[in-house]
Amino acid sequence: MPLPMTIGILGETREGERRAALTPDDVAWLVKQGVPVLVEKNPQRIFTWQEYEQAGARLVTRAHDAGLLMGIKEPRIGDLMPGRIYSVFSHTIKGQDHNMPLLRAFLDGRITLLDYEAMVDGRGKRLIYFGRFAGICGMLDSLHCLGARLALRGLTTPLSLIRPAWQYASLEEARTDLVRAREAIAGEGLPLALSPFIIGVTGHGNVSRGAQEILDELDPVEILPRRMESFTQHEQAERHRIFKIVLEPEEKLRRRDKGEFYMEEYLADPDRFESNLDRYLPHLTLLIHTSYWDERYPRLVTKKLLQELSRAGRLRLEMIGDLSCDIRGSIEITSHATTSRDPVFTYDHIRDRETNGLAGDGITVLAVDNLPTELPRDASRGFSSQIREYAYQVATCGLAQGEESPGVQAGVRRGLVTHDGRLTRRFAHLSDFVGGVRPRPSRAFSGPSRTASR
Repeated sequence: MPLPMTIGILGETREGERRAALTPDDVAWLVKQGVPVLVEKNPQRIFTWQEYEQAGARLVTRAHDAGLLMGIKEPRIGDLMPGRIYSVFSHTIKGQDHNMPLLRAFLDGRITLLDYEAMVDGRGKRLIYFGRFAGICGMLDSLHCLGARLALRGLTTPLSLIRPAWQYASLEEARTDLVRAREAIAGEGLPLALSPFIIGVTGHGNVSRGAQEILDELDPVEILPRRMESFTQHEQAERHRIFKIVLEPEEKLRRRDKGEFYMEEYLADPDRFESNLDRYLPHLTLLIHTSYWDERYPRLVTKKLLQELSRAGRLRLEMIGDLSCDIRGSIEITSHATTSRDPVFTYDHIRDRETNGLAGDGITVLAVDNLPTELPRDASRGFSSQIREYAYQVATCGLAQGEESPGVQAGVRRGLVTHDGRLTRRFAHLSDFVGGVRPRPSRAFSGPSRTASR
Protein backbone atom coordinates (compact mmCIF):
# COMPACT_ATOMS: atom_id res chain seq x y z
CA MET A 1 0.00 0.00 0.00
CA PRO A 2 1.48 3.39 -0.96
CA LEU A 3 2.33 5.88 1.73
CA PRO A 4 -0.44 8.43 2.43
CA MET A 5 0.10 11.92 1.12
CA THR A 6 0.96 14.66 3.59
CA ILE A 7 -1.82 17.03 4.62
CA GLY A 8 -1.01 20.71 5.00
CA ILE A 9 -3.20 23.10 6.99
CA LEU A 10 -3.10 26.47 5.30
CA GLY A 11 -2.46 29.69 7.17
CA GLU A 12 -5.57 31.77 6.50
CA THR A 13 -4.84 35.10 4.83
CA ARG A 14 -8.18 36.85 5.26
CA GLU A 15 -8.06 39.43 8.04
CA GLY A 16 -9.87 38.25 11.16
CA GLU A 17 -10.20 34.63 10.02
CA ARG A 18 -9.33 32.55 13.09
CA ARG A 19 -10.84 29.19 12.16
CA ALA A 20 -8.93 26.08 11.09
CA ALA A 21 -10.03 23.29 8.78
CA LEU A 22 -8.62 20.67 11.17
CA THR A 23 -8.37 20.97 14.95
CA PRO A 24 -5.43 19.60 16.98
CA ASP A 25 -7.61 16.71 18.21
CA ASP A 26 -8.42 15.63 14.65
CA VAL A 27 -4.82 16.14 13.56
CA ALA A 28 -3.83 13.74 16.35
CA TRP A 29 -6.35 11.23 14.98
CA LEU A 30 -4.92 11.53 11.45
CA VAL A 31 -1.35 11.20 12.68
CA LYS A 32 -2.36 8.07 14.59
CA GLN A 33 -3.70 6.67 11.30
CA GLY A 34 -0.29 7.25 9.71
CA VAL A 35 -1.07 10.50 7.85
CA PRO A 36 1.64 13.18 8.21
CA VAL A 37 0.34 16.69 8.88
CA LEU A 38 2.05 20.04 8.35
CA VAL A 39 0.61 23.22 9.84
CA GLU A 40 1.50 26.60 8.40
CA LYS A 41 2.31 29.12 11.11
CA ASN A 42 -0.41 31.70 11.60
CA PRO A 43 -0.66 33.92 14.68
CA GLN A 44 -4.38 34.68 14.23
CA ARG A 45 -5.48 31.02 14.27
CA ILE A 46 -7.53 30.16 17.38
CA PHE A 47 -5.43 27.05 18.10
CA THR A 48 -1.82 27.56 19.18
CA TRP A 49 1.22 26.02 17.52
CA GLN A 50 1.89 24.15 20.77
CA GLU A 51 -1.48 22.42 20.50
CA TYR A 52 -0.66 21.24 16.99
CA GLU A 53 2.84 20.12 17.91
CA GLN A 54 1.48 18.12 20.84
CA ALA A 55 -0.94 16.51 18.36
CA GLY A 56 2.00 15.29 16.27
CA ALA A 57 2.00 17.88 13.50
CA ARG A 58 5.06 19.70 12.20
CA LEU A 59 5.02 23.52 12.09
CA VAL A 60 6.22 25.10 8.85
CA THR A 61 6.21 28.49 7.18
CA ARG A 62 4.89 27.03 3.92
CA ALA A 63 3.55 23.51 3.46
CA HIS A 64 5.55 22.81 0.29
CA ASP A 65 5.78 19.09 1.05
CA ALA A 66 2.02 18.59 1.38
CA GLY A 67 -0.04 17.02 -1.40
CA LEU A 68 -3.40 17.95 0.12
CA LEU A 69 -3.71 21.55 1.32
CA MET A 70 -6.72 22.30 3.49
CA GLY A 71 -8.06 25.70 4.49
CA ILE A 72 -11.25 27.66 5.01
CA LYS A 73 -11.25 30.75 2.81
CA GLU A 74 -9.87 31.23 -0.69
CA PRO A 75 -6.06 31.27 -0.87
CA ARG A 76 -4.31 34.16 -2.56
CA ILE A 77 -3.41 33.49 -6.18
CA GLY A 78 0.23 34.28 -5.55
CA ASP A 79 0.39 31.65 -2.79
CA LEU A 80 -0.89 28.74 -4.90
CA MET A 81 1.40 25.73 -5.31
CA PRO A 82 0.94 23.97 -8.69
CA GLY A 83 -0.02 20.33 -8.94
CA ARG A 84 -1.50 20.07 -5.46
CA ILE A 85 -4.97 19.32 -4.16
CA TYR A 86 -6.63 22.32 -2.50
CA SER A 87 -9.66 21.79 -0.29
CA VAL A 88 -11.30 25.14 0.56
CA PHE A 89 -14.44 27.21 0.17
CA SER A 90 -13.32 28.71 -3.15
CA HIS A 91 -16.44 30.79 -3.83
CA THR A 92 -16.10 30.03 -7.53
CA ILE A 93 -18.78 27.42 -8.18
CA LYS A 94 -21.53 29.92 -9.02
CA GLY A 95 -19.28 31.79 -11.42
CA GLN A 96 -18.65 34.64 -8.97
CA ASP A 97 -16.95 37.37 -11.00
CA HIS A 98 -14.50 38.39 -8.30
CA ASN A 99 -13.06 34.88 -8.03
CA MET A 100 -12.83 33.88 -11.69
CA PRO A 101 -9.12 34.85 -11.73
CA LEU A 102 -8.65 32.37 -8.87
CA LEU A 103 -10.43 29.62 -10.80
CA ARG A 104 -8.27 30.42 -13.82
CA ALA A 105 -5.20 30.08 -11.61
CA PHE A 106 -6.33 26.66 -10.35
CA LEU A 107 -6.67 25.53 -13.95
CA ASP A 108 -3.39 27.01 -15.13
CA GLY A 109 -1.56 25.44 -12.19
CA ARG A 110 -3.12 22.02 -12.87
CA ILE A 111 -4.43 22.16 -9.30
CA THR A 112 -7.19 19.84 -8.16
CA LEU A 113 -9.84 21.96 -6.44
CA LEU A 114 -12.06 20.17 -3.93
CA ASP A 115 -14.71 22.64 -2.78
CA TYR A 116 -16.49 21.94 0.51
CA GLU A 117 -19.60 23.69 -0.70
CA ALA A 118 -19.94 21.29 -3.61
CA MET A 119 -19.52 18.11 -1.54
CA VAL A 120 -23.07 16.75 -1.45
CA ASP A 121 -24.84 13.44 -1.10
CA GLY A 122 -27.00 11.85 -3.78
CA ARG A 123 -29.92 14.13 -2.93
CA GLY A 124 -27.85 17.29 -3.15
CA LYS A 125 -27.59 17.78 0.62
CA ARG A 126 -24.38 19.39 1.82
CA LEU A 127 -21.94 17.18 3.70
CA ILE A 128 -19.64 19.96 4.93
CA TYR A 129 -20.88 23.27 6.29
CA PHE A 130 -20.57 26.03 8.85
CA GLY A 131 -24.25 26.90 8.58
CA ARG A 132 -25.15 26.04 12.16
CA PHE A 133 -22.57 28.49 13.50
CA ALA A 134 -23.59 31.17 11.02
CA GLY A 135 -27.05 30.93 12.57
CA ILE A 136 -25.76 30.80 16.14
CA CYS A 137 -23.50 33.84 15.76
CA GLY A 138 -26.01 35.74 13.65
CA MET A 139 -28.76 35.34 16.21
CA LEU A 140 -26.50 36.34 19.11
CA ASP A 141 -25.35 39.43 17.20
CA SER A 142 -28.88 40.35 16.17
CA LEU A 143 -30.28 40.06 19.69
CA HIS A 144 -27.41 42.15 21.06
CA CYS A 145 -27.78 44.85 18.41
CA LEU A 146 -31.55 44.98 18.79
CA GLY A 147 -31.13 45.47 22.52
CA ALA A 148 -28.66 48.29 21.90
CA ARG A 149 -30.94 49.95 19.34
CA LEU A 150 -33.91 49.84 21.69
CA ALA A 151 -31.76 51.29 24.48
CA LEU A 152 -30.96 54.27 22.23
CA ARG A 153 -34.70 54.86 22.08
CA GLY A 154 -34.96 54.73 25.86
CA LEU A 155 -36.41 51.19 25.96
CA THR A 156 -34.47 49.06 28.42
CA THR A 157 -34.74 45.32 27.76
CA PRO A 158 -33.06 42.13 29.02
CA LEU A 159 -31.49 41.83 25.56
CA SER A 160 -28.80 44.17 26.89
CA LEU A 161 -27.45 41.16 28.82
CA ILE A 162 -26.49 39.45 25.55
CA ARG A 163 -23.12 40.24 24.00
CA PRO A 164 -22.11 39.85 20.34
CA ALA A 165 -20.78 36.39 19.53
CA TRP A 166 -17.17 37.49 19.08
CA GLN A 167 -17.00 38.62 22.70
CA TYR A 168 -17.60 35.08 23.99
CA ALA A 169 -14.86 32.52 24.44
CA SER A 170 -17.28 29.70 23.77
CA LEU A 171 -20.87 28.86 22.98
CA GLU A 172 -21.37 27.64 26.54
CA GLU A 173 -20.36 31.04 27.87
CA ALA A 174 -22.96 32.64 25.62
CA ARG A 175 -25.61 30.27 26.93
CA THR A 176 -25.01 31.62 30.44
CA ASP A 177 -26.01 35.12 29.35
CA LEU A 178 -28.99 33.78 27.43
CA VAL A 179 -30.26 32.09 30.60
CA ARG A 180 -29.91 35.40 32.47
CA ALA A 181 -31.83 37.19 29.72
CA ARG A 182 -34.56 34.53 29.75
CA GLU A 183 -35.00 34.84 33.51
CA ALA A 184 -35.11 38.65 33.28
CA ILE A 185 -37.77 38.51 30.56
CA ALA A 186 -39.87 36.17 32.68
CA GLY A 187 -39.38 38.30 35.78
CA GLU A 188 -39.06 41.94 34.76
CA GLY A 189 -40.77 41.65 31.41
CA LEU A 190 -40.39 43.74 28.26
CA PRO A 191 -41.71 47.28 27.68
CA LEU A 192 -45.40 47.28 26.87
CA ALA A 193 -44.65 49.28 23.72
CA LEU A 194 -42.87 46.22 22.30
CA SER A 195 -45.56 43.69 23.15
CA PRO A 196 -46.11 41.16 21.82
CA PHE A 197 -42.40 40.81 21.03
CA ILE A 198 -42.29 38.55 17.95
CA ILE A 199 -39.19 37.32 16.13
CA GLY A 200 -39.65 35.85 12.66
CA VAL A 201 -37.21 33.36 11.13
CA THR A 202 -37.13 32.45 7.45
CA GLY A 203 -35.62 29.22 6.19
CA HIS A 204 -35.38 25.65 7.41
CA GLY A 205 -31.74 24.69 6.77
CA ASN A 206 -28.63 24.61 8.94
CA VAL A 207 -28.47 28.39 9.39
CA SER A 208 -32.09 28.58 10.49
CA ARG A 209 -31.62 25.70 12.91
CA GLY A 210 -28.54 27.37 14.40
CA ALA A 211 -30.40 30.66 14.83
CA GLN A 212 -33.35 28.91 16.47
CA GLU A 213 -31.01 26.99 18.77
CA ILE A 214 -30.01 30.35 20.29
CA LEU A 215 -33.48 31.86 20.22
CA ASP A 216 -34.91 28.80 21.98
CA GLU A 217 -32.64 29.53 24.94
CA LEU A 218 -34.99 32.46 25.60
CA ASP A 219 -37.92 30.01 25.84
CA PRO A 220 -40.08 31.62 23.16
CA VAL A 221 -43.64 30.58 22.44
CA GLU A 222 -43.97 29.51 18.82
CA ILE A 223 -46.86 30.96 16.85
CA LEU A 224 -48.35 29.04 13.96
CA PRO A 225 -48.32 31.29 10.89
CA ARG A 226 -52.02 30.84 10.27
CA ARG A 227 -52.73 32.20 13.78
CA MET A 228 -50.49 35.27 13.53
CA GLU A 229 -53.17 37.92 13.07
CA SER A 230 -55.58 36.62 15.69
CA PHE A 231 -52.70 36.07 18.11
CA THR A 232 -51.44 39.66 17.93
CA GLN A 233 -54.94 40.99 18.47
CA HIS A 234 -55.35 39.08 21.74
CA GLU A 235 -51.82 39.13 23.19
CA GLN A 236 -50.92 42.82 23.08
CA ALA A 237 -50.35 42.99 26.84
CA GLU A 238 -48.09 39.91 27.07
CA ARG A 239 -44.79 41.31 28.36
CA HIS A 240 -43.10 38.31 29.97
CA ARG A 241 -42.57 36.08 26.96
CA ILE A 242 -40.89 36.30 23.59
CA PHE A 243 -42.66 34.78 20.61
CA LYS A 244 -41.29 33.29 17.42
CA ILE A 245 -42.70 32.40 14.04
CA VAL A 246 -40.84 30.20 11.54
CA LEU A 247 -41.74 31.01 7.97
CA GLU A 248 -41.53 28.05 5.62
CA PRO A 249 -41.65 28.52 1.81
CA GLU A 250 -45.44 28.32 1.71
CA GLU A 251 -45.62 31.20 4.22
CA LYS A 252 -42.89 33.33 2.67
CA LEU A 253 -44.23 33.11 -0.87
CA ARG A 254 -47.49 33.02 -2.78
CA ARG A 255 -48.56 32.55 -6.37
CA ARG A 256 -49.26 35.75 -8.19
CA ASP A 257 -52.57 34.30 -9.39
CA LYS A 258 -53.50 33.44 -5.76
CA GLY A 259 -53.49 29.71 -6.50
CA GLU A 260 -52.21 27.02 -4.14
CA PHE A 261 -48.48 26.90 -3.39
CA TYR A 262 -46.43 23.91 -4.56
CA MET A 263 -42.70 23.86 -3.92
CA GLU A 264 -41.92 21.93 -7.10
CA GLU A 265 -43.76 24.51 -9.17
CA TYR A 266 -41.93 27.36 -7.44
CA LEU A 267 -38.52 25.83 -8.15
CA ALA A 268 -39.45 25.23 -11.78
CA ASP A 269 -41.01 28.65 -12.46
CA PRO A 270 -40.23 31.18 -9.71
CA ASP A 271 -41.46 34.11 -11.83
CA ARG A 272 -45.02 33.04 -11.06
CA PHE A 273 -44.51 33.78 -7.35
CA GLU A 274 -44.10 36.83 -5.13
CA SER A 275 -43.33 37.64 -1.51
CA ASN A 276 -46.00 36.94 1.07
CA LEU A 277 -44.23 38.82 3.87
CA ASP A 278 -46.65 41.75 3.71
CA ARG A 279 -48.84 39.45 5.80
CA TYR A 280 -46.24 38.92 8.55
CA LEU A 281 -43.87 41.90 8.67
CA PRO A 282 -46.44 44.20 10.35
CA HIS A 283 -46.32 41.95 13.44
CA LEU A 284 -42.56 41.43 13.79
CA THR A 285 -40.01 43.29 15.89
CA LEU A 286 -37.05 41.35 14.48
CA LEU A 287 -36.72 39.37 11.24
CA ILE A 288 -33.93 36.79 10.96
CA HIS A 289 -33.39 35.88 7.32
CA THR A 290 -31.59 32.62 6.51
CA SER A 291 -33.10 31.47 3.22
CA TYR A 292 -31.20 30.61 0.07
CA TRP A 293 -31.65 33.10 -2.76
CA ASP A 294 -30.36 33.75 -6.24
CA GLU A 295 -31.48 36.06 -9.03
CA ARG A 296 -34.14 33.67 -10.30
CA TYR A 297 -36.20 34.07 -7.15
CA PRO A 298 -38.44 36.94 -5.98
CA ARG A 299 -37.22 39.22 -3.21
CA LEU A 300 -38.91 38.77 0.14
CA VAL A 301 -38.39 42.29 1.52
CA THR A 302 -38.32 45.17 -0.94
CA LYS A 303 -37.97 48.89 -0.43
CA LYS A 304 -41.44 49.31 -1.91
CA LEU A 305 -42.97 46.87 0.60
CA LEU A 306 -41.41 48.67 3.55
CA GLN A 307 -42.58 52.05 2.27
CA GLU A 308 -46.13 50.82 1.71
CA LEU A 309 -46.39 49.24 5.17
CA SER A 310 -44.94 52.35 6.79
CA ARG A 311 -47.36 54.70 5.02
CA ALA A 312 -50.24 52.49 6.14
CA GLY A 313 -48.99 52.62 9.75
CA ARG A 314 -48.44 48.86 9.73
CA LEU A 315 -44.68 48.60 10.28
CA ARG A 316 -43.24 47.94 13.74
CA LEU A 317 -40.12 46.15 12.51
CA GLU A 318 -36.98 47.40 14.26
CA MET A 319 -34.30 45.22 12.72
CA ILE A 320 -33.40 42.59 10.11
CA GLY A 321 -30.61 40.11 10.74
CA ASP A 322 -29.75 39.15 7.16
CA LEU A 323 -27.67 36.06 7.84
CA SER A 324 -27.72 35.03 4.19
CA CYS A 325 -26.10 38.36 3.28
CA ASP A 326 -27.00 38.40 -0.41
CA ILE A 327 -26.23 41.94 -1.54
CA ARG A 328 -29.40 43.55 -2.98
CA GLY A 329 -30.85 40.07 -2.84
CA SER A 330 -33.83 38.65 -1.00
CA ILE A 331 -33.58 41.57 1.44
CA GLU A 332 -33.29 44.46 -1.00
CA ILE A 333 -32.03 46.95 1.57
CA THR A 334 -28.92 44.84 2.25
CA SER A 335 -26.67 47.16 0.26
CA HIS A 336 -23.33 45.83 1.52
CA ALA A 337 -21.73 43.32 3.84
CA THR A 338 -20.79 44.43 7.32
CA THR A 339 -18.12 43.26 9.76
CA SER A 340 -18.14 41.83 13.26
CA ARG A 341 -16.75 45.04 14.72
CA ASP A 342 -19.02 47.29 12.65
CA PRO A 343 -22.02 45.00 12.16
CA VAL A 344 -24.99 47.20 11.27
CA PHE A 345 -26.35 50.10 9.31
CA THR A 346 -29.81 51.68 9.50
CA TYR A 347 -31.93 52.11 6.39
CA ASP A 348 -34.42 54.97 6.30
CA HIS A 349 -37.17 53.56 4.11
CA ILE A 350 -39.01 56.87 3.93
CA ARG A 351 -36.08 58.89 2.59
CA ASP A 352 -34.38 55.93 0.87
CA ARG A 353 -31.01 56.45 2.53
CA GLU A 354 -28.85 54.72 5.09
CA THR A 355 -26.58 55.67 7.95
CA ASN A 356 -23.90 53.61 9.62
CA GLY A 357 -24.69 52.17 13.03
CA LEU A 358 -27.81 51.79 15.14
CA ALA A 359 -29.03 55.37 15.35
CA GLY A 360 -31.38 57.03 12.94
CA ASP A 361 -34.85 56.48 11.59
CA GLY A 362 -35.73 53.28 9.79
CA ILE A 363 -34.74 49.64 10.07
CA THR A 364 -31.37 48.43 11.31
CA VAL A 365 -29.73 45.76 9.14
CA LEU A 366 -27.07 43.28 10.27
CA ALA A 367 -25.26 41.69 7.31
CA VAL A 368 -21.99 40.21 8.61
CA ASP A 369 -20.64 37.95 5.86
CA ASN A 370 -18.25 35.80 7.92
CA LEU A 371 -20.30 34.97 10.99
CA PRO A 372 -18.89 31.55 12.07
CA THR A 373 -15.42 33.01 12.69
CA GLU A 374 -16.91 34.90 15.66
CA LEU A 375 -16.88 31.62 17.61
CA PRO A 376 -13.76 30.17 15.97
CA ARG A 377 -12.95 27.37 18.38
CA ASP A 378 -16.46 25.89 18.49
CA ALA A 379 -17.03 26.39 14.76
CA SER A 380 -13.69 24.77 13.88
CA ARG A 381 -14.43 21.76 16.06
CA GLY A 382 -17.79 21.22 14.41
CA PHE A 383 -16.34 21.58 10.93
CA SER A 384 -13.24 19.46 11.57
CA SER A 385 -15.34 16.59 12.88
CA GLN A 386 -17.21 16.59 9.56
CA ILE A 387 -14.13 16.73 7.34
CA ARG A 388 -11.51 14.50 8.95
CA GLU A 389 -12.79 11.21 7.51
CA TYR A 390 -12.88 12.70 4.01
CA ALA A 391 -9.39 14.12 4.49
CA TYR A 392 -8.17 10.65 5.46
CA GLN A 393 -9.73 9.11 2.34
CA VAL A 394 -8.09 11.63 0.02
CA ALA A 395 -4.73 11.38 1.79
CA THR A 396 -4.66 7.57 1.58
CA CYS A 397 -6.34 7.00 -1.81
CA GLY A 398 -5.58 10.21 -3.70
CA LEU A 399 -7.54 11.83 -6.51
CA ALA A 400 -5.32 10.90 -9.43
CA GLN A 401 -8.30 9.79 -11.52
CA GLY A 402 -10.40 12.83 -10.70
CA GLU A 403 -14.12 12.09 -10.66
CA GLU A 404 -13.45 8.35 -11.09
CA SER A 405 -10.92 8.09 -8.25
CA PRO A 406 -11.43 4.81 -6.35
CA GLY A 407 -11.51 4.59 -2.57
CA VAL A 408 -13.05 8.05 -2.13
CA GLN A 409 -16.73 8.53 -1.33
CA ALA A 410 -19.00 9.79 -4.09
CA GLY A 411 -19.84 12.90 -2.07
CA VAL A 412 -16.18 13.90 -2.09
CA ARG A 413 -15.81 13.27 -5.81
CA ARG A 414 -18.86 15.44 -6.46
CA GLY A 415 -16.94 18.28 -4.82
CA LEU A 416 -14.20 18.26 -7.47
CA VAL A 417 -14.31 21.45 -9.51
CA THR A 418 -10.99 21.22 -11.38
CA HIS A 419 -8.58 18.38 -12.08
CA ASP A 420 -5.45 18.21 -14.22
CA GLY A 421 -6.07 21.61 -15.81
CA ARG A 422 -9.70 20.90 -16.74
CA LEU A 423 -13.10 21.62 -15.28
CA THR A 424 -14.88 18.48 -14.12
CA ARG A 425 -18.11 17.36 -15.78
CA ARG A 426 -20.28 18.74 -12.99
CA PHE A 427 -18.75 22.19 -13.36
CA ALA A 428 -18.15 22.31 -17.09
CA HIS A 429 -20.57 25.23 -17.38
CA LEU A 430 -18.06 27.46 -15.55
CA SER A 431 -16.14 27.67 -18.82
CA ASP A 432 -18.68 30.36 -19.76
CA PHE A 433 -17.41 32.44 -16.84
CA VAL A 434 -13.69 31.71 -16.72
CA GLY A 435 -13.07 31.68 -20.48
CA GLY A 436 -10.71 29.72 -22.62
CA VAL A 437 -11.43 26.30 -21.14
CA ARG A 438 -12.60 23.31 -23.17
CA PRO A 439 -15.25 21.72 -20.94
CA ARG A 440 -16.41 18.16 -20.77
CA PRO A 441 -20.19 17.87 -21.43
CA SER A 442 -22.25 18.41 -18.27
CA ARG A 443 -25.47 19.67 -16.85
CA ALA A 444 -25.15 23.02 -15.11
CA PHE A 445 -24.58 22.98 -11.37
CA SER A 446 -27.74 24.12 -9.63
CA GLY A 447 -26.17 24.66 -6.23
CA PRO A 448 -26.72 23.01 -2.90
CA SER A 449 -29.96 23.42 -1.02
CA ARG A 450 -28.34 25.87 1.34
CA THR A 451 -25.10 27.81 0.80
CA ALA A 452 -23.97 29.75 3.87
CA SER A 453 -20.49 28.36 3.38
CA ARG A 454 -18.86 31.36 4.95
